[in-house]
Amino acid sequence: MEQTGERPFFGSALILAGGKGSRIGYDKKRLTLNGGSVMAELVTKLRHIFDEIIVSSNNEFEHENVTVLSDGIGAGPLAGIYQGLRRCNSEYLYVIACDMPFVSPAYIAFIKNKIEGGSYDACVARNGAFLEPFNALWGKSCIEPVRAALENGVYKILPVLKSLRLRVVGEDEVKRFSEQRDLFFNINYAADLRDAEKAFKT
Repeated sequence: MEQTGERPFFGSALILAGGKGSRIGYDKKRLTLNGGSVMAELVTKLRHIFDEIIVSSNNEFEHENVTVLSDGIGAGPLAGIYQGLRRCNSEYLYVIACDMPFVSPAYIAFIKNKIEGGSYDACVARNGAFLEPFNALWGKSCIEPVRAALENGVYKILPVLKSLRLRVVGEDEVKRFSEQRDLFFNINYAADLRDAEKAFKT
């Protein structure tokens, strides 16, 4: 993972770690990459950028100076984002999943500058026909729309995301920060893990 000597953004980060890992066959908090824990490495790298690290998990996870939250209402990543937004100490919450091993401090600083001072609820990237809800910034202004969705049984992120005031980062802009590694790559299967190991060696 990329690291710099300066903190581009003092604030809060949320790691979504509530998934059962049914496709890979075990809890994704136990993922290892090149002999090290993906989750522990993610916490360590984010600690160089953010003052507050929150982990959304409905089972046990212990790490020094990390706040662990369980879902309050609803289920899935959207419920985790809701709890993180309610708990975090900053206006914007950086959201990433525990199976996304590639973090770029430069990209985080970039999206922070994109959203700062504007009237946006969130800053997300476009990836083909999709919007990426992770490796993204969500604002406190998202709390009520997300809460309303969860209380109405809407647990998918995309419908909620499309209802927000978005600052969308274009694919060409993202490429500036991900020439060698896909910043939105996530590990779902054993083959993904092998691809991630190859990427780390480049």
